[in-house]
Amino acid sequence: PGAVRLAETAAVNTKNRSHTIEADITLPKKGGEGVLVAIGGGSAGYSLYVQDGKLVYHFNWFEETRTIITSSEPVPAGKSTVRFDFAYDGPAGELGKGGTGTLFINDKKVGEARIEKTVPGRFGIDTFGVGMDTGSPVSNTYKPPFAFTGTIEEVRVELK
Repeated sequence: PGAVRLAETAAVNTKNRSHTIEADITLPKKGGEGVLVAIGGGSAGYSLYVQDGKLVYHFNWFEETRTIITSSEPVPAGKSTVRFDFAYDGPAGELGKGGTGTLFINDKKVGEARIEKTVPGRFGIDTFGVGMDTGSPVSNTYKPPFAFTGTIEEVRVELK
């Protein structure tokens, strides 16, 4: 938590490959919300966040296409592990392919959607952050920085 405003080139490059983003969080009993991790901004990028009690993954493809995956169940108060898995359609290195995004809360599948195309290169000039989305927001459903009001113990990104 607190790793914010990092240049895109300093962050884990999840583009053009399968990957997992997992976070150990503690959500307060009431009003827990905010960004867990985000990269990019209004032009393109992704954000994993909690809003209205639900886990949400928002992928912005150059403002033309936005894929929003919302959990079917709320994130419980207290400690949880939340995860976004992305299964990329092409072999690693093939540019801009689509894939399937899946959300999990405590290893239970709670959401899935098809992301038809992905950003092959740079998201833009906006940055990477854990715990908030600074600059222009990736999602048009929140106002920056949309800081997480719970506790983030750790965020792990696994490239496959």
